[in-house]
Amino acid sequence: MKLTTKKLESLILEMMEDGYSREQKRKILALIRKTRTLLIELQVVQGFYPTIINAIYSYDDEQSIKKAIQNSVRVPHVKKAIMDHYNAMKRIAEILDEVNQYLVLLEDLEIQGNLAFIAQGMIYGGLSGPITDGGHKIKLEELSNMVDSGITFLEDVEAVAPGALGEGNLGLEAMRDIVDSFHNNYSYLKDYLERVI
Repeated sequence: MKLTTKKLESLILEMMEDGYSREQKRKILALIRKTRTLLIELQVVQGFYPTIINAIYSYDDEQSIKKAIQNSVRVPHVKKAIMDHYNAMKRIAEILDEVNQYLVLLEDLEIQGNLAFIAQGMIYGGLSGPITDGGHKIKLEELSNMVDSGITFLEDVEAVAPGALGEGNLGLEAMRDIVDSFHNNYSYLKDYLERVI
């Protein structure tokens, strides 16, 4: 007998404690799977945190940093790397905005028993965030700090070379807020699950 995803889900549902209806269990499992799928999407975001950021901030004084940024946005392949970073930041914020809703909902549902165990394994087991252009795999617990640094870089680019990233509101503060919320929600749910398991 081949164990398909549907059969596995059915077995899991049969093993779970009472307290939720079969349909509620299915919906909670779907919510857990969707959260995991979105977190996996973070791993394939391209262009996040290019090596140019470290190169620019290797200078000691503010004037040298400004000059390095001005020179960087004039070089087509470096400007492309900066734009790829900006687009990666937008994608990360989009993913985490949706994940935030699911993390809050899972904590509010006060799942317990096997559902909590499944959630812990699927959301906290073996996942990481995006990989930087330099090849560093970001832990989800570190993501908030890395995004904050990446946004600070984009703010500096915009201050030194206005319009280099585009016109209008770039949404940098909103991105920062979303990722900060993710950091808190991810930690809160993890703490909750550890308490009930």
